[in-house]
Amino acid sequence: MPRIRIHTGDLVSPIRSLTDYFREGGVSIIQAAFAHTYFVHPDAVRKETPYFPDRARRSREHYSGLDKGESATWNAGDRRQVILDDNSYAQMAWTRYTGHRLERGTGYGVRHIFGNTHNPNAFTAGWNLCYMPFWAGMLTEEQHPHRELQQAIRQASWDLFFFGNPVCEPPDFVEEPGMDLNAVLEGRPLLVLSREARAGSQPPCRSGQVSPLPITLEPANSRDFLDSLLRTKEAWLEVSYTDGRKEVRRWNAERMRRSSNVIGNLRSRPEFRAGTWQKKDIASLRVSIERPRSADG
Repeated sequence: MPRIRIHTGDLVSPIRSLTDYFREGGVSIIQAAFAHTYFVHPDAVRKETPYFPDRARRSREHYSGLDKGESATWNAGDRRQVILDDNSYAQMAWTRYTGHRLERGTGYGVRHIFGNTHNPNAFTAGWNLCYMPFWAGMLTEEQHPHRELQQAIRQASWDLFFFGNPVCEPPDFVEEPGMDLNAVLEGRPLLVLSREARAGSQPPCRSGQVSPLPITLEPANSRDFLDSLLRTKEAWLEVSYTDGRKEVRRWNAERMRRSSNVIGNLRSRPEFRAGTWQKKDIASLRVSIERPRSADG
Protein backbone atom coordinates (compact mmCIF):
# COMPACT_ATOMS: atom_id res chain seq x y z
CA MET A 1 0.00 0.00 0.00
CA PRO A 2 1.45 3.43 -0.88
CA ARG A 3 2.14 6.00 1.78
CA ILE A 4 -0.35 8.81 2.30
CA ARG A 5 0.14 12.47 3.09
CA ILE A 6 -2.52 14.63 4.68
CA HIS A 7 -2.95 17.88 2.74
CA THR A 8 -4.68 20.77 4.53
CA GLY A 9 -3.71 23.73 2.35
CA ASP A 10 -5.05 25.11 -0.90
CA LEU A 11 -5.24 22.88 -3.96
CA VAL A 12 -2.36 23.23 -6.40
CA SER A 13 -3.37 24.71 -9.74
CA PRO A 14 -3.35 21.86 -12.28
CA ILE A 15 -2.45 24.31 -15.04
CA ARG A 16 0.51 25.60 -13.03
CA SER A 17 1.70 22.08 -12.23
CA LEU A 18 1.39 21.02 -15.88
CA THR A 19 3.37 24.08 -16.93
CA ASP A 20 6.07 23.27 -14.37
CA TYR A 21 6.36 19.66 -15.49
CA PHE A 22 6.80 20.69 -19.13
CA ARG A 23 9.40 23.29 -18.15
CA GLU A 24 11.35 20.69 -16.19
CA GLY A 25 11.37 18.57 -19.34
CA GLY A 26 13.02 21.40 -21.29
CA VAL A 27 10.01 22.62 -23.29
CA SER A 28 7.27 25.16 -22.58
CA ILE A 29 3.63 24.14 -22.57
CA ILE A 30 3.07 26.46 -25.55
CA GLN A 31 5.85 24.82 -27.54
CA ALA A 32 4.48 21.37 -26.73
CA ALA A 33 0.96 22.36 -27.80
CA PHE A 34 2.13 23.99 -31.05
CA ALA A 35 4.19 20.92 -31.96
CA HIS A 36 0.87 19.16 -32.67
CA THR A 37 -1.52 22.00 -33.53
CA TYR A 38 -2.55 22.50 -37.14
CA PHE A 39 -3.96 25.53 -38.96
CA VAL A 40 -5.72 25.97 -42.30
CA HIS A 41 -3.64 27.21 -45.24
CA PRO A 42 -4.31 30.96 -45.72
CA ASP A 43 -4.85 30.54 -49.48
CA ALA A 44 -7.73 28.16 -48.81
CA VAL A 45 -9.31 30.60 -46.37
CA ARG A 46 -8.89 33.47 -48.81
CA LYS A 47 -10.96 31.56 -51.37
CA GLU A 48 -13.85 30.75 -49.03
CA THR A 49 -14.63 32.34 -45.69
CA PRO A 50 -16.79 31.44 -43.93
CA TYR A 51 -17.24 28.06 -45.57
CA PHE A 52 -20.91 27.71 -44.61
CA PRO A 53 -22.29 31.25 -44.15
CA ASP A 54 -25.79 29.95 -43.37
CA ARG A 55 -24.71 27.92 -40.32
CA ALA A 56 -24.17 28.90 -36.68
CA ARG A 57 -23.81 26.97 -33.45
CA ARG A 58 -26.81 26.82 -31.19
CA SER A 59 -26.59 29.11 -28.17
CA ARG A 60 -28.88 29.62 -25.19
CA GLU A 61 -27.76 33.24 -25.00
CA HIS A 62 -28.14 34.19 -28.66
CA TYR A 63 -30.73 31.67 -29.92
CA SER A 64 -32.81 30.99 -26.83
CA GLY A 65 -35.16 28.02 -27.04
CA LEU A 66 -33.88 26.83 -30.41
CA ASP A 67 -32.16 23.49 -31.00
CA LYS A 68 -29.96 21.88 -33.63
CA GLY A 69 -31.49 21.92 -37.10
CA GLU A 70 -33.85 24.81 -36.36
CA SER A 71 -33.78 28.10 -38.26
CA ALA A 72 -32.90 31.42 -36.63
CA THR A 73 -32.22 35.02 -37.60
CA TRP A 74 -28.70 36.37 -37.31
CA ASN A 75 -29.52 39.75 -35.78
CA ALA A 76 -26.14 41.45 -36.24
CA GLY A 77 -25.97 43.30 -39.52
CA ASP A 78 -27.63 41.49 -42.40
CA ARG A 79 -30.31 39.56 -40.43
CA ARG A 80 -29.74 36.48 -42.56
CA GLN A 81 -31.47 33.21 -41.82
CA VAL A 82 -29.16 30.58 -40.36
CA ILE A 83 -29.57 26.94 -39.42
CA LEU A 84 -28.32 25.99 -35.97
CA ASP A 85 -25.82 23.19 -35.50
CA ASP A 86 -23.64 21.55 -32.86
CA ASN A 87 -20.05 21.41 -34.08
CA SER A 88 -20.51 19.16 -37.10
CA TYR A 89 -20.43 21.91 -39.74
CA ALA A 90 -17.26 23.38 -38.25
CA GLN A 91 -15.69 19.93 -38.53
CA MET A 92 -16.98 19.63 -42.08
CA ALA A 93 -15.47 23.03 -42.93
CA TRP A 94 -12.11 21.88 -41.56
CA THR A 95 -12.25 18.79 -43.78
CA ARG A 96 -13.15 20.83 -46.85
CA TYR A 97 -10.40 23.38 -46.17
CA THR A 98 -7.62 20.86 -45.53
CA GLY A 99 -8.62 17.62 -47.25
CA HIS A 100 -7.97 15.92 -43.91
CA ARG A 101 -10.62 13.40 -42.84
CA LEU A 102 -11.49 13.51 -39.14
CA GLU A 103 -11.54 10.27 -37.19
CA ARG A 104 -12.75 9.44 -33.70
CA GLY A 105 -10.32 8.31 -31.04
CA THR A 106 -7.32 10.25 -32.36
CA GLY A 107 -6.99 12.56 -29.38
CA TYR A 108 -7.53 15.61 -31.62
CA GLY A 109 -10.43 18.03 -31.99
CA VAL A 110 -11.41 21.08 -34.03
CA ARG A 111 -11.26 24.21 -31.88
CA HIS A 112 -12.52 27.74 -32.43
CA ILE A 113 -9.64 30.16 -31.91
CA PHE A 114 -11.64 33.32 -31.17
CA GLY A 115 -14.88 31.64 -30.09
CA ASN A 116 -18.05 33.47 -31.23
CA THR A 117 -19.47 30.26 -32.66
CA HIS A 118 -22.98 31.75 -32.64
CA ASN A 119 -21.74 34.16 -35.33
CA PRO A 120 -22.21 32.65 -38.83
CA ASN A 121 -19.25 34.72 -40.05
CA ALA A 122 -16.97 32.96 -37.55
CA PHE A 123 -18.46 29.48 -37.00
CA THR A 124 -17.01 27.87 -40.15
CA ALA A 125 -14.33 30.46 -41.03
CA GLY A 126 -10.89 28.95 -41.57
CA TRP A 127 -9.17 31.75 -39.65
CA ASN A 128 -11.16 30.70 -36.57
CA LEU A 129 -10.39 26.97 -36.78
CA CYS A 130 -7.46 24.87 -35.65
CA TYR A 131 -6.90 21.18 -34.96
CA MET A 132 -5.46 20.58 -31.49
CA PRO A 133 -4.78 17.72 -29.10
CA PHE A 134 -7.62 17.53 -26.58
CA TRP A 135 -5.30 18.19 -23.65
CA ALA A 136 -4.14 21.46 -25.24
CA GLY A 137 -7.55 22.48 -26.56
CA MET A 138 -9.07 22.32 -23.08
CA LEU A 139 -6.56 24.92 -21.93
CA THR A 140 -7.81 27.42 -24.53
CA GLU A 141 -11.43 27.33 -23.33
CA GLU A 142 -12.83 30.00 -21.04
CA GLN A 143 -13.80 27.47 -18.37
CA HIS A 144 -10.16 26.80 -17.45
CA PRO A 145 -7.85 28.80 -19.71
CA HIS A 146 -4.09 28.87 -19.87
CA ARG A 147 -3.97 32.55 -20.83
CA GLU A 148 -0.57 32.49 -22.53
CA LEU A 149 -1.51 29.48 -24.67
CA GLN A 150 -4.85 31.05 -25.56
CA GLN A 151 -3.06 34.25 -26.55
CA ALA A 152 -0.46 32.33 -28.58
CA ILE A 153 -3.11 30.47 -30.61
CA ARG A 154 -4.82 33.78 -31.40
CA GLN A 155 -1.49 35.36 -32.33
CA ALA A 156 -0.87 32.47 -34.75
CA SER A 157 -4.23 33.11 -36.40
CA TRP A 158 -3.44 36.82 -36.67
CA ASP A 159 0.00 36.15 -38.16
CA LEU A 160 -1.36 33.69 -40.71
CA PHE A 161 -4.63 35.31 -41.73
CA PHE A 162 -4.65 39.04 -40.94
CA PHE A 163 -1.07 40.26 -40.97
CA GLY A 164 0.31 41.62 -44.23
CA ASN A 165 -2.22 40.23 -46.70
CA PRO A 166 -5.51 39.73 -44.80
CA VAL A 167 -7.83 36.96 -45.91
CA CYS A 168 -10.75 39.25 -45.02
CA GLU A 169 -11.53 42.25 -42.84
CA PRO A 170 -11.04 41.14 -39.22
CA PRO A 171 -14.25 41.35 -37.17
CA ASP A 172 -14.33 43.59 -34.12
CA PHE A 173 -13.65 40.72 -31.69
CA VAL A 174 -10.39 39.82 -33.47
CA GLU A 175 -7.40 41.89 -32.42
CA GLU A 176 -3.66 41.33 -32.57
CA PRO A 177 -2.63 39.96 -29.15
CA GLY A 178 0.81 41.60 -29.39
CA MET A 179 2.85 38.45 -28.67
CA ASP A 180 6.20 37.79 -30.34
CA LEU A 181 5.27 34.25 -31.29
CA ASN A 182 8.53 33.56 -33.08
CA ALA A 183 10.41 34.20 -29.84
CA VAL A 184 8.00 32.11 -27.78
CA LEU A 185 8.28 29.17 -30.18
CA GLU A 186 12.06 29.72 -30.50
CA GLY A 187 11.88 29.64 -34.28
CA ARG A 188 9.69 26.54 -34.57
CA PRO A 189 7.31 26.84 -37.57
CA LEU A 190 3.53 26.80 -37.43
CA LEU A 191 1.94 23.65 -38.85
CA VAL A 192 -0.29 24.46 -41.83
CA LEU A 193 -2.40 21.59 -43.11
CA SER A 194 -3.57 21.57 -46.72
CA ARG A 195 -3.95 19.25 -49.65
CA GLU A 196 -0.67 20.59 -51.04
CA ALA A 197 1.13 20.13 -47.71
CA ARG A 198 -0.11 16.53 -47.45
CA ALA A 199 1.31 15.91 -50.93
CA GLY A 200 4.73 17.00 -49.70
CA SER A 201 4.96 20.68 -50.58
CA GLN A 202 6.25 23.22 -48.07
CA PRO A 203 3.64 25.52 -46.49
CA PRO A 204 4.54 29.12 -47.34
CA CYS A 205 3.20 30.71 -44.14
CA ARG A 206 5.30 30.54 -41.03
CA SER A 207 5.07 32.76 -37.99
CA GLY A 208 8.01 35.09 -37.58
CA GLN A 209 9.25 35.13 -41.19
CA VAL A 210 8.46 38.85 -41.40
CA SER A 211 8.26 40.97 -38.27
CA PRO A 212 5.27 43.29 -37.88
CA LEU A 213 5.85 47.04 -37.72
CA PRO A 214 6.08 48.15 -34.07
CA ILE A 215 3.00 50.32 -33.43
CA THR A 216 2.31 52.25 -30.24
CA LEU A 217 -1.11 53.72 -29.47
CA GLU A 218 -1.84 56.62 -27.12
CA PRO A 219 -4.03 55.80 -25.23
CA ALA A 220 -2.33 52.39 -25.16
CA ASN A 221 -5.49 50.28 -24.88
CA SER A 222 -6.89 49.77 -28.40
CA ARG A 223 -10.52 50.02 -27.28
CA ASP A 224 -9.87 53.25 -25.36
CA PHE A 225 -8.01 54.57 -28.38
CA LEU A 226 -10.91 53.70 -30.70
CA ASP A 227 -13.41 55.36 -28.35
CA SER A 228 -11.38 58.57 -28.50
CA LEU A 229 -10.86 58.29 -32.24
CA LEU A 230 -14.59 57.99 -32.89
CA ARG A 231 -15.09 61.22 -30.95
CA THR A 232 -12.30 63.28 -32.49
CA LYS A 233 -12.47 61.75 -36.02
CA GLU A 234 -8.73 62.37 -36.30
CA ALA A 235 -5.40 61.22 -34.90
CA TRP A 236 -1.71 61.80 -35.54
CA LEU A 237 0.78 59.39 -37.08
CA GLU A 238 4.37 59.86 -35.96
CA VAL A 239 6.61 57.76 -38.23
CA SER A 240 10.14 57.17 -36.94
CA TYR A 241 12.90 56.19 -39.38
CA THR A 242 16.09 54.25 -38.77
CA ASP A 243 18.22 57.37 -39.40
CA GLY A 244 16.51 59.26 -36.56
CA ARG A 245 14.06 61.29 -38.65
CA LYS A 246 10.46 61.69 -37.55
CA GLU A 247 7.53 62.53 -39.76
CA VAL A 248 4.13 63.56 -38.41
CA ARG A 249 0.92 63.28 -40.41
CA ARG A 250 -2.71 63.89 -39.63
CA TRP A 251 -5.00 60.85 -39.88
CA ASN A 252 -8.49 61.64 -41.13
CA ALA A 253 -10.53 58.97 -39.37
CA GLU A 254 -14.01 59.85 -40.64
CA ARG A 255 -14.47 56.33 -42.02
CA MET A 256 -13.60 54.49 -38.81
CA ARG A 257 -16.48 52.67 -37.14
CA ARG A 258 -17.11 50.91 -33.83
CA SER A 259 -16.36 47.59 -35.56
CA SER A 260 -13.04 48.82 -37.00
CA ASN A 261 -9.73 47.23 -36.03
CA VAL A 262 -7.25 50.05 -35.39
CA ILE A 263 -4.00 48.07 -35.64
CA GLY A 264 -5.28 46.07 -38.60
CA ASN A 265 -6.29 49.28 -40.40
CA LEU A 266 -2.85 50.81 -39.89
CA ARG A 267 -0.91 47.71 -40.93
CA SER A 268 -3.01 47.36 -44.08
CA ARG A 269 -1.69 50.68 -45.39
CA PRO A 270 0.72 50.10 -48.31
CA GLU A 271 3.78 51.67 -46.66
CA PHE A 272 3.21 49.82 -43.38
CA ARG A 273 2.70 46.36 -44.87
CA ALA A 274 5.02 43.42 -44.32
CA GLY A 275 8.27 43.84 -46.21
CA THR A 276 7.47 47.41 -47.29
CA TRP A 277 8.14 49.31 -44.06
CA GLN A 278 11.59 47.71 -43.83
CA LYS A 279 12.45 48.82 -47.36
CA LYS A 280 11.40 52.37 -46.49
CA ASP A 281 13.69 52.30 -43.42
CA ILE A 282 10.76 52.84 -41.07
CA ALA A 283 11.59 51.91 -37.47
CA SER A 284 8.28 52.37 -35.68
CA LEU A 285 4.91 54.10 -35.71
CA ARG A 286 3.37 56.04 -32.85
CA VAL A 287 -0.31 56.97 -33.16
CA SER A 288 -1.80 59.52 -30.77
CA ILE A 289 -5.08 61.32 -30.34
CA GLU A 290 -3.31 64.44 -29.11
CA ARG A 291 -1.14 66.33 -31.59
CA PRO A 292 2.52 65.47 -30.81
CA ARG A 293 4.93 68.27 -29.93
CA SER A 294 7.22 67.28 -32.78
CA ALA A 295 4.47 68.39 -35.18
CA ASP A 296 4.83 71.97 -33.95
CA GLY A 297 8.49 72.31 -34.52
